[in-house]
Amino acid sequence: MNGHHHRGAEPPPDADVASPRIAVSPLDLARVIERVSRRFLDYMRLELTKLGVDDISPSQVMVLLTIGQGEIAVRDLLDRGHYVGSNASYNLKQLVESGYLERGASPRDRRLARISLSPKGQMLCERLRLIDDSSPFGQNLEFNAEADLQTAYDTLRRLEQWWSDSLRFGGVLLASCMSYSFIVPDLVNSLG
Repeated sequence: MNGHHHRGAEPPPDADVASPRIAVSPLDLARVIERVSRRFLDYMRLELTKLGVDDISPSQVMVLLTIGQGEIAVRDLLDRGHYVGSNASYNLKQLVESGYLERGASPRDRRLARISLSPKGQMLCERLRLIDDSSPFGQNLEFNAEADLQTAYDTLRRLEQWWSDSLRFGGVLLASCMSYSFIVPDLVNSLG
């Protein structure tokens, strides 16, 4: 559980025999995701500084990017971004006060809050998208960044769904196990 427990695996055909490739557990992956997320927020902070933007945090930028275009109910934002209630309330209040978000009530139910990006929020998101589009990361010719990013995205989405199903149903169902066999093949085989 401390990150040093790995199941053995065959090295890929092009790998150096001296450094065998090890299998990655979901726990190992979760730890990397957490570190990558922190590094990304650090990177976002640097980009905000370069843009001269000092009235919004990287976490609040992620809220803006999650909202995207159009209008969204606050509860839908919580579902999409998995934000903690009190933290989300604080961030939304700050974003409205600093002019990045506009807040209104649902026309059908005035008790339901709806939010959307203000012109200031839209402009910041667009500037950040331009920076992302011009990032040298995807221009590295040593690997196929587009395919690698798509594979990583697809894998993380399946892992998210697997963990969500496990939480929702109190355990992994046999049907779910079959679709997530890339993660727990031994468990699937033992149940089948």
